[in-house]
Amino acid sequence: MRLITYILTIFAATLLLAFGQFSLPVTITGHLKKNPKNTSTYIQGIVVFAKGDNKILAKTLTDDKGNFTITFTPKNEKSFDFYCTGLGIDTLLLSSVTTFESDTPEMTFYVPGQHQRNSFSKTICPKCKRTDKVYKIEYEDAPVMTRQISKSGDTTYSPIYKGTYQESCIVGLARFYCNRDKVKF
Repeated sequence: MRLITYILTIFAATLLLAFGQFSLPVTITGHLKKNPKNTSTYIQGIVVFAKGDNKILAKTLTDDKGNFTITFTPKNEKSFDFYCTGLGIDTLLLSSVTTFESDTPEMTFYVPGQHQRNSFSKTICPKCKRTDKVYKIEYEDAPVMTRQISKSGDTTYSPIYKGTYQESCIVGLARFYCNRDKVKF
């Protein structure tokens, strides 16, 4: 009787665990580097974090050379977005990745990021890969906000004015803003 109970328990556990999706953790060896066009950025002690489906999966700090290691276990996320933030740095989108080539990839990110442009010389958002809602960021002491009132009377305010995104900080690393994804890069 004990043998039958033991076998049934193992069979039930195997059956239940067979339907669960298991994935191996991904350990990324990363390097945060200064952009050759703007070398004034500090790369030491910067928080780097990975998000999937708007949830933070893992975060870490860079060492004195900008190196870091970050580990997380992917589930069913559509993409993995890498951000950085720190002293004097907004929360910047570094890169968006849909798949990894291995369980231990090595990745290099530049701060501020190197932007891709399409054939019409418009900047491409690294997350949505589109250009239609990407705005150049203008840093000013007193940014302009636009007010929009809908037909139902709802009032919204937008920092987008005359084709640029208005930001209040005098110095900032982000050069572009995607209004679709609400990210600075």
